Amino acid sequence: MACKPVMNGVLWNLGKTAFHTEEQNYTWSAAQWRADFDAMRHIGLKKFMIFTGVPQGMSRPAAAAPDIIEFIAGECDRCGMELIIATGGHPGWYRDLKMPDEMTLVRRYVDEICRRYAGHPSFAGWYIDYEFSLRYNEQAALRELYREIVILCKEKTPGLPVITSPFFNPPTATDIMQCGIHPPEEYYDFWSDMLAYSHPDVLALQDNGGQHLSFFDASVTEPYIAAYAQACKDNNCRFWGNVETGEFLTGSAEEFTKKHGEDGNVNLLPDFWRSVPIDRLQSKLELMSQYSECNLSWGYQPFYRPSMGEKAAKAYHDYEEYLRKNFPEMLVD
Repeated sequence: MACKPVMNGVLWNLGKTAFHTEEQNYTWSAAQWRADFDAMRHIGLKKFMIFTGVPQGMSRPAAAAPDIIEFIAGECDRCGMELIIATGGHPGWYRDLKMPDEMTLVRRYVDEICRRYAGHPSFAGWYIDYEFSLRYNEQAALRELYREIVILCKEKTPGLPVITSPFFNPPTATDIMQCGIHPPEEYYDFWSDMLAYSHPDVLALQDNGGQHLSFFDASVTEPYIAAYAQACKDNNCRFWGNVETGEFLTGSAEEFTKKHGEDGNVNLLPDFWRSVPIDRLQSKLELMSQYSECNLSWGYQPFYRPSMGEKAAKAYHDYEEYLRKNFPEMLVD
């Protein structure tokens, strides 16, 4: 394997999602935050990536500190974690992408992030917060936007990586979420061109497709993972995994469409999500780790934090036992 089949980092949302309110980020005490960081450190998480909610985090006072991102940076310093911060973007950009307005906003965010947080030992890079798949019709504009963001970040912080985390949409028997049919070869061609043109340092691939469906298995996802990994290899880009620890529970595409329709949006149906069972998580980690240097987890926050409730605590402890049996060196007391 290219790396151990474990989680190495977490993507954290400071804004509102279907799975939890952003209020927790702003109402928790410093002690509650530190307990969560200690829980992450205990299972070997070394990277903390803030991927949405950065503008709010920089402007809204929190119970733990006047600037919650400054507090997070301090916790990353304390725990020996790397802090990666999203470069921002307009809410709803995926519905109405306006150039050059997006780049104007990104420049403002990047300047402010550098001013406030770049002095922390933990500050370790940037995340391009524009996730999309081949169904998106503004690909040409995003190609230019990615390139400009990478150039800007490298000018501001030479030597620090710029990271993106795209996804793919496997075809299903009925076209769930109207994603269309794009074989792995099309993703390879597109991302080879994108990487060669825009030059991000790292691509961290979301492993279970944009539909996040529980019935996808390696026979479906591996050809896409392999295509992205090859595009990275061919274009001097590091390949990481983004192994999702939450998934939408449904037995088939037919079952999904019967309940929710072909255009049902899984991100608006939180009651049907679950923590990925540990045996399935293990198989997902083992698959991705055949290709990746390390593995982040988009789904860690709502599904594998012991502070998020009984089900999340059980999932966290199941993963802790998985490490104890297989990779005890990952555990930190």
